[in-house]
Amino acid sequence: MAGLPKYFGLATTSMDSKNRITIPAKFRSKLPAASDGKTLLYVMIGADFRHLDIFDQESGEKRIEALTGEAGLPGETQRKRQQFLAMVEQVELDKQGRILLPKSHVAYAKLQSEVVVGGAGDHMQVYDPSEADDSAAPSAIEKLDPSAVSAIYNSTLPEQG
Repeated sequence: MAGLPKYFGLATTSMDSKNRITIPAKFRSKLPAASDGKTLLYVMIGADFRHLDIFDQESGEKRIEALTGEAGLPGETQRKRQQFLAMVEQVELDKQGRILLPKSHVAYAKLQSEVVVGGAGDHMQVYDPSEADDSAAPSAIEKLDPSAVSAIYNSTLPEQG
């Protein structure tokens, strides 16, 4: 995935009464704009814990293409993918750097007024801070287990020998 924007780090932001969040500047600066100047994002429900995945247009289209799969009569797995794709929403970043999150997605992720935006490589994750207590959610540095960090870091190193 060389050349795609990479999203990393954590930030908090507020969600207003209309379900709008401001994309934090550290992530917003990496969002590519279309030729017409618009910045379109894809909002998907997340796996592993209750959160939303937010993809820029290029990364989102790659994910949608992967989920679409092969043509032909769908099998059980493909039907499940189609159900998931029916829940993908495209939103536009406004001039204030905000996006409107779909009401159904906000309910799924149990988002309240304060939300965490975490980088996840080719996309961002948005979740309620209480979800950080779940082992699958990105956590604050002070809550990390050093041995778990070591295992993750070491798994990325080339084999020695």
